Amino acid sequence: MPLEDILERIGERASSLKEEILASARAEAESRIQVAREEAARLEADILREAEAEAEQIKSIAASRSDMEKKQRILGVKQELISQVFDEAVKRLADLPGDEYRALLIDLIGRKAAGSEELILSKDDEPRLGADFGHAVNQALVAQGKAGKLKISYTPDSLGGGFILRKGSVADNVTFPAILNLIREDLEIELARVLFEDPERKSAP
Repeated sequence: MPLEDILERIGERASSLKEEILASARAEAESRIQVAREEAARLEADILREAEAEAEQIKSIAASRSDMEKKQRILGVKQELISQVFDEAVKRLADLPGDEYRALLIDLIGRKAAGSEELILSKDDEPRLGADFGHAVNQALVAQGKAGKLKISYTPDSLGGGFILRKGSVADNVTFPAILNLIREDLEIELARVLFEDPERKSAP
């Protein structure tokens, strides 16, 4: 076989092989691209489902948190209003006119004192109680059959109204803030009912 024929056949075979290789590569590429597309579509669907599930969860958490914060804020406002009521009550008691305040303290001391304690009052109260307050208190105690030997002293500290009875190391706090704090828990329930109860429920039979 002449050399030219051999070279021509080799060229034809090489061209044929090239086309076969290209066709195979195209088929492989298309197959891989299709697989990649299907995988991408599956991943996209999975991601969308996960995102939707997360979104619902986030939405649920956000709604729950919002509801909790709303309740906490309402509770905070209620507690603030109740505290304002108590503060106002303490202030009104402490700001009673001199004769009413004096009569109230004499009555409270008569209920709490045995007659031989130290009676501690705020220096701020001294002018409106009068110089004879100690004598008047002891007279009231004697009238009740008690010792009538209270020792009166004034502290520079503001007590918020009321007094402290001390005997030895034992002190009985009968200041207005202390009295209201003792009954605050029960009063808070009543105040909350009065301040915040639904008027429709309140008027219902």
